[in-house]
Amino acid sequence: MLHVRQAIAEERAQLTLPMTVSGGWLSAVGPALVSAQRTVNGTPDQLLRTLESFLPRNEHMVAVRRTTDRMVWEPRRDPLGNFFRSLGSGGRRFDLVRLDQLVVTATRIDDARSVLRFDAVVDGARRAVRTATIGAAGAGLLVVLMASVPLLYFALVIPQVAAVTVALLGAIAAGVTWLSWRTMTRTFRTMVGRVQQRVEFVLDEAQHGRLEQPASLLEKMLKGPSPF
Repeated sequence: MLHVRQAIAEERAQLTLPMTVSGGWLSAVGPALVSAQRTVNGTPDQLLRTLESFLPRNEHMVAVRRTTDRMVWEPRRDPLGNFFRSLGSGGRRFDLVRLDQLVVTATRIDDARSVLRFDAVVDGARRAVRTATIGAAGAGLLVVLMASVPLLYFALVIPQVAAVTVALLGAIAAGVTWLSWRTMTRTFRTMVGRVQQRVEFVLDEAQHGRLEQPASLLEKMLKGPSPF
């Protein structure tokens, strides 16, 4: 019976994103969604309240929407948030800064355990790769067309030279487009890998009960020495 409840909770926790589009270039770039989940101790309300403290402090995320068992987060995009992200924390990068959204779902299994699921939406970064590649291809085509205009005069005198030159420019433009595509796709997939590692890490921390914030030095001073 316990396994049935857990399976039902995992199924309910899954997120469907109808706004993401696949096919063609977008599928070749990579996934639009990075997901991971764990079975952790705690009720949905307890877990979401803990993350309300953890994510702004450790990932510079801001909550934009909440329901009973789900919260939607976005990267903090104000100047102060950008400044803190540029500094990093303890030498590590903030790997969730390029997300469209981070959807956190906590689904109850029983009174003591829940399924905690993270769905990181990276569709915006994926579309940016496609747009940049199209821009590079368009720029290359424009350069070929502009160079072809004066070559029309040479074609009247030496047609072979003009044809070879246009073909060479076209090959160069295609090569630049291909290299741009490869570089940007590799960068995107590296980012996706880092996002996957980060959400897995946060879920592992939640699974082992390590998301609670330790008391700061100021809080310890205000609290005073322990009588015990």
